[in-house]
Amino acid sequence: MHIASDYVKPGDIVIDATCGNGHDTLRLAEMRPGHLYAFDLQPDAVRKTRELLEREGFGEELAPGGSITITCLGHEHMTEFFREQGPCGNTGPEDRSAGPAAPGFASVILFNLGYLPGGDKQLTTRAETTLEAAKAGQLLLKKDGLLCITMYSGHPEGAEEKRALLAFAEGLDSKCWHVGYIRMLNQKNDPPEILLISRKR
Repeated sequence: MHIASDYVKPGDIVIDATCGNGHDTLRLAEMRPGHLYAFDLQPDAVRKTRELLEREGFGEELAPGGSITITCLGHEHMTEFFREQGPCGNTGPEDRSAGPAAPGFASVILFNLGYLPGGDKQLTTRAETTLEAAKAGQLLLKKDGLLCITMYSGHPEGAEEKRALLAFAEGLDSKCWHVGYIRMLNQKNDPPEILLISRKR
């Protein structure tokens, strides 16, 4: 999160693609962006995130027309959401049909993968849809923006997600993308690992 804060300026659009219990969403809200979007497939996660932000004083921002939008939607559908809604409530986003070469509008997009802490561990993010979501994030990310993905490889689906995401990241055009990978070398029990992707142009 400290890394992500360097990429957020007043008025920016930021996205939490997996809001979970809302802790990353709260940290993004505390950066006071122009608009914060948060997504999660599980209604319980959306409820918990909203309740946390309300307790922390963001009730006005969560009201209709406010600067925080929380949506019960799988992260692989983010581009569809913005195609229909438009960022910041505009009538529609600019055309994304040109693919990854056409910069988007988000300064930071966060993914915290795995299962909902305290929830059903059988309900977890999956390699196929997470890879779709990462590609969606490419389309939404603006120049010099950051895609930050926290991976957990200590369970079978998480290990597959990690393999798929690293293969995807290694194949990105170095003329267009910076890619970094952070591992904890002296920690046991499969600690989280972080994949960082930044748009160069």
